[in-house]
Amino acid sequence: MAMTGTYAGEAEATAAGQWSGSRPPAFTLRDFLIAAFFHIRIILLAALLPLAAGVAAATFARTEYTANSLLMVIVSREVTNAQNVTGTGPAVLSIEGLKQVESEVQILESADVIRTVIEDMGRETLFPPGLLSRVRDLLAGPGSAMDKAIERFRRNLRAEVLDGSNVIEVSFTHPDRAIAIEATDKLVAAYMARRRVIMENPTARILEAEVQRFQRDLTATDRAIEGLKSRVGIIDFDQDAVLAANQVDSVVQRRRQVAERKVAVAGQLTEAEKQLAALPPTVFDFNQKSDALGNDDDNNTLSRLLIERDRLALQYAANGAMMREINRKIETIRKQIATRNERLYETSRDVRNPAVGYVNNMILSLRIEADALDRQEKELVVQQADAEKRLTALRAAETELVELNRRRETLSEGYREYLRRATAAKIEESAAAERESNVRLVQDAGASVTNRSMRLPFLGAGLIGAVLFGAAAGAVASALRSTFIQPSETERALEVPVLGEYDNPARGEDDAALQRDAGNLAALLADTRVDGQPVRVVQFIGVEADPALSGLAERVAAEFTTQRGLRTLLVDLTAPPVTIDDPSVRLKGGIRARPTGTPLLWSLTDAQTSPLLQLRTPLHEAEGLMRELRQECEAVVFCATAREASALGHRLDALVDGNVLVVRADKTRKPAAIALRSAVVESGGVPLGFVFIGRRYILPDWIYRLT
Repeated sequence: MAMTGTYAGEAEATAAGQWSGSRPPAFTLRDFLIAAFFHIRIILLAALLPLAAGVAAATFARTEYTANSLLMVIVSREVTNAQNVTGTGPAVLSIEGLKQVESEVQILESADVIRTVIEDMGRETLFPPGLLSRVRDLLAGPGSAMDKAIERFRRNLRAEVLDGSNVIEVSFTHPDRAIAIEATDKLVAAYMARRRVIMENPTARILEAEVQRFQRDLTATDRAIEGLKSRVGIIDFDQDAVLAANQVDSVVQRRRQVAERKVAVAGQLTEAEKQLAALPPTVFDFNQKSDALGNDDDNNTLSRLLIERDRLALQYAANGAMMREINRKIETIRKQIATRNERLYETSRDVRNPAVGYVNNMILSLRIEADALDRQEKELVVQQADAEKRLTALRAAETELVELNRRRETLSEGYREYLRRATAAKIEESAAAERESNVRLVQDAGASVTNRSMRLPFLGAGLIGAVLFGAAAGAVASALRSTFIQPSETERALEVPVLGEYDNPARGEDDAALQRDAGNLAALLADTRVDGQPVRVVQFIGVEADPALSGLAERVAAEFTTQRGLRTLLVDLTAPPVTIDDPSVRLKGGIRARPTGTPLLWSLTDAQTSPLLQLRTPLHEAEGLMRELRQECEAVVFCATAREASALGHRLDALVDGNVLVVRADKTRKPAAIALRSAVVESGGVPLGFVFIGRRYILPDWIYRLT
C-alpha cells in the first residue's frame, strides 16, 4: 500500500504497516543529554558511591617507601647453582642459565627465608598491630599468625629478573623508610645463609666399576648382533621382514588374480563362440512412418495465431475486421492439420551385422590371453617358493635378534647414565667450594629508596569510577525505562514517523497553541494520500484513556469542518454515551449521530445502537456501512483506545484510511505501544504515524540551543 504526504513522500510501494525509513531517527548528543537529565538522581546516586570511596581511600592513604637491592647471579660451567656442573653448553648465559636465575628468585621468596627475617626483626616491628589485629590473631589461633605475617611480607616483597639478564632486583615496601631498608638487607643476608645450606654437596659415589662392567657387556652384545646379521644376511631386520612378507603376499595375490582371470577368460571364450554361432549376417536398422514433412510448422503457427487472437480480443470487438481475419487464418491451419492422415510416409533399411567382426576379434584376444596366463602361473609358483624360503629364515632369526637388541639398548642406556654421573661426581667435589660465590651483591638497599603516595591515584580512580558508574547507571535506567520521553525513541521503537506534538506542558494552558497543533495535524492528514486516495477516514487510537486523546480528536474534526468546510463525523468511543431524546439524531452509515454546535460537524450519540460499532455485525455488512458513511460524510474521525479497539476486534483499523497512534510522554508503556502498533498492522490497518502528547523539555534552553 503506497502512502504519500509530508512524512511519507518516499514510501511508494511500501507494504502496509511498514515504515520505509526515509527519515531514519539517529541517536544524537541531545538524546543522550535528555536521557541523562531524566535519570539525573539515579546517575548522581551511583556516581557518589565510587567518588566517596576514592575520597575515603585518599584520606587514609599513607606514603610508602620501597628499598631496592640488586643481586647478580654468575652462571657458567665453572660457577653454577646446579648439582651437575659437567654440562657441555656455552660459557655464556643461556636458556638453562635463565632458569637457574629464576630458581634463585624462588629460593629468595621461600617461606624459610621470610620466616627468618620476621623472627629477627619482630612481627610487631614489621607490621604494627592495629585496632582489630589482636582480635584477628586470637580468632586465627597461634599457628596461623606467622603464616599470615609471611603472606603479608610476600605482598610487600618483589623479586624479579631484570629484562632477561642475570641481575635480580629485590624490593620491599613499607610505610617506614628505615624498616624498609633494614628488611631488605636482612632478607638478602638470610637468603645467602639459606643458600649456603642448600648448596652443600654430599660425598661423591664411586661409579667407575659399574662403568667398566657395562662397557664389557655392551661390547660382547654388539659382536653377537653382528655375527647373527652376517649369518642370516640381514641389513635392517624390520625392513627385510616387511619386504619378505610383502613379497610372499604379492606373489599369492598375483596367483589368485591369474587364476580368477583364467576362469573368466575361459567363460568369456565359451560364451563368445556360442554367441558368434547364433549371430545373423545382417540386422534390421530402422523403420519409420510419419505424416510430417520437412519445414512443417503448422502447430507452431496455430499456437501463435491463438495467442494473437487472445490479444486482439482485449482490444477489438468480437465481430471486428481484425477478429474475422484472425479466425479465418486459424480455420485454414486447422483444416491443413486435419489432412495429415492422408499423407503417410514409410522408410525401412537393413545393414550388415557389426557384432560378427567384434565377436571374432574378442575370441582371438581371449585365446592369446589364455595362453599368456598359463605361462605366468608357472613363473609365479617359482617366485612364491623363493619368497617363502626367505621369510622362514627371517622368522627363525627374529627371536634371537630381538633379545640381543633389547639387551644392547638396556646396557647402552645404563652405560651412558653411569658414565655421566661418574664424571660429574669427580667435578662436584672441586666445584662445591665455588658455588657459594656465584651470587654477588651489586647494590645495597639504602642506596635506592623510592616513595609513592596513592592519594592522587585514589582520587582519580574515584572520579573515573564516578563517571563510569554514573554512565552505567544511566544506561541501565534508560534500558529498563518502559516509557517514552521524546519522539525520536518512539520512532525507533514503533518504526513509524512522528506526525506532530500536542498538549505540550511547556506551552501551559495556551488554547491557541493546542488549536495550532491540531490544525497542523489536520492539514497533514488532509494532504496525505494512501494508494493515491486522500485520507478522509482516520482513527486516533491510544494505549489507554487520556483526556488529551479526546480533545485532539475533537479539535482535528473541528479543523476539518471549519477550515476545510467538510461534512465531518466525530466518533469518540472513549466518551460516555448520550442518552438524550433528540429528534435530530440520525443513522449515518451505521453510526447513530447528532449535530453539534459547530456547523457541518456531527458526533456519536450511542455506540450500542450503531450497527457499524457492533462486533456481531458481519464484516461484509460493516464494509457496506463504511461505504455508506463515506457517502454521507466527507471526513470521519474515530477516537478509541486499545480497550475499545480490542472489543471491536480491531475491525475499524482496516476499515479506516489510516490510523494515528497517540503516545503520552512519561506514561505510555513501550510494550503496550508496540503491541498496539502490531495489532493495527496484523488487522490490516495502515499506521500513518503517531502523535506525541505531553512532551516535557527536560534540558535547559541553552543546552537545546547548543545541541
